[in-house]
Amino acid sequence: MEGRYRILYAGELMPGHALQEVVPRLAAKFKLQEDTARDLILGGPGRVLKHSLTNGDAQRCRDALKGIGLKVAIEPESATNTAPATVEGRPDAAPAQPTPLHFGAEASSRSHNTRQADTRLEDGSEGGQSRCPKCGADAVSELTGICQACGVVVERDLANRGRRPPRPPNRVDNPFAPSRADLTPPRAEPEEDALQAPQSRPVGHGWLWITEAWKLFKAQPGAWIGAVVLFYIILILVSIVPLVGGLAVTILAPMLSAGLVIGAHQQSREGRFEISHLFAGVSQSPGPLALVGLVYLLLALGIALITGLLFAAVFASMGSSMDPSTMDPNDIGLFLANPIVLLPVLVAMLLGVPLAMAMFFAPSLVALDQIPVFKAFGLSFSGCLKNILPFLIYGLVAMVLVILGSLPLMLGLLVVVPLLSIAIYTAYRDIFYA
Repeated sequence: MEGRYRILYAGELMPGHALQEVVPRLAAKFKLQEDTARDLILGGPGRVLKHSLTNGDAQRCRDALKGIGLKVAIEPESATNTAPATVEGRPDAAPAQPTPLHFGAEASSRSHNTRQADTRLEDGSEGGQSRCPKCGADAVSELTGICQACGVVVERDLANRGRRPPRPPNRVDNPFAPSRADLTPPRAEPEEDALQAPQSRPVGHGWLWITEAWKLFKAQPGAWIGAVVLFYIILILVSIVPLVGGLAVTILAPMLSAGLVIGAHQQSREGRFEISHLFAGVSQSPGPLALVGLVYLLLALGIALITGLLFAAVFASMGSSMDPSTMDPNDIGLFLANPIVLLPVLVAMLLGVPLAMAMFFAPSLVALDQIPVFKAFGLSFSGCLKNILPFLIYGLVAMVLVILGSLPLMLGLLVVVPLLSIAIYTAYRDIFYA
C-alpha cells in the first residue's frame, strides 16, 4: 500500500515574500477571508494543512503553497501523527481521532462537537461534520471541509445536489472552532496560472518590475552575482574564438539568459536560486533557444544589409565629390550634417527597435512555456508594444542605475546587471499572467 503524507506549515514565509503580499494571494487562490488567511500565516509552525495524501498529491500541494509564499514541508504519516482514519459506514462506528490542526481553543470546539454527536443535521451528517455525504467515510477535515477518502468538497457537493446551500463566509457556528475554509489546492484547471495574451499594465509597473526583482536579488545576492559574472565570462571566452566566435555568442546568449529566467522562476516558486540555473536553458530547451538566437542573428543581418545598401545609395546620389576615401577631413562635418545621410540611420532604428521588442521576452516564452519560436517573437513584440509607457519608465530607471553602478569602478554593475536580468522575469510574469 502506498504511504501517506501530510503537509505541515513551517510558520514562516518563503524568502522574498512579504506578509501583505501573501495574505491576499492566499485568500484569492483558496477563496478565504483575508482575516482567516492572515490568522493562518501568523498562527505559528506545526499546523497540518493537509493529510492522507499520496506522494504526488503532496508534492503538488507543497508546490502550490510555496508558490503563494508559504514555507511548508512534507512529512510521512505514522501511527502517532496520522489524521482521522477513514471508516466506512456511520461516523459513530469509529472512536474519535485527533484532528490534524491544533488551534488554541480547539479543545472547547471539539467538546462542543462531541456534545452534538447525536444530533442529526439536515444533510444527514453528524454534528462534528466528519461524515462525507458522498462516500460515508469519517474523513472530512475540520480545516478544509474536504473528505480525505474521496476528495469531495462537502459543502460544494451538498450545494450541487440541492441538499444544503454553501455556508455563507461570515457565518460562524462556534467562534472558537477552527476555520472550515478550503485550503486544499484544487486540481489544476487550464485557466489557472496559465499563459495568457499579453496585457497592458499601468505606467507605474515599470518601476514595480524593478522593485519585485530587488526582492529576489536581495534574498540570494551571492548566487545571482556569481551567475551573471559567469554568464559574461563564458560569452567573452566564446567571442574570442576565430571566425565562429561572434556567431556562437549570438546563439548561446539566449540559451544562458533563459537559464537566468528559469532560475528567477524557481526562486519565485521555491525560494532558492543556484548558479547552476544559468545552464538550465541549455539542458531543458537547447534546440528552440538556439533557434531564437539564430533567427535574431538573421534578422539583425538583414537590417544591417538594408542599412548598408541605403548608405551606398546616399553616397551614389551625392556624387564622387562626397567619397569618404578622398574627402578632405574638414568637409566630414558638412557631410555628416547633410539630412540625407541620417536616412539610413533612421531606417536602422525603425527596424532595430521592433526587433529588440520581439527578442526581449522570446527566450522566456520558449524556456518557461514552450512557445514555438516564431510565435514567441510575435508575443514578445505584442507584450512590449502594449506596455510602451511602463517600458519607458523601466528604461529610464535602468539607465540611471547603470550610470550610478558605473561610478564606483564599475563595481555597482555587479548589482545592477543581475537586478535588470531578474526584472525581465518579473515583467514577463506581470504582462503574460493574470
